[in-house]
Amino acid sequence: MIVRQGGTSEPSIQLAGGPAPGQTSTQRDTANQMLDATEANLKKIAGKPLTSNQQEMVNQTRQFIQQSKAAVEAGDLERARTLAWKAQVLSEELVKPEK
Repeated sequence: MIVRQGGTSEPSIQLAGGPAPGQTSTQRDTANQMLDATEANLKKIAGKPLTSNQQEMVNQTRQFIQQSKAAVEAGDLERARTLAWKAQVLSEELVKPEK
């Protein structure tokens, strides 16, 4: 092998981070489905009397929804999915029947 001006004939490689192209739409769809389920849960409890703790959970859920949507807009789909999941978990807690 002959090396010319400090170069070699080795192939160059590029390292790229982030999800594969097909994953981005899947992550976006997953986040949107979780947000839809969350919104549906919040509608189920709309108009019902809530304790202060439950009202705080509703407020936190709404914050997670807003943050998730902002993350989607920014292209941070992993963060969007995580925030949507948190919102959904809280909303599911709110609609559970009391024991």
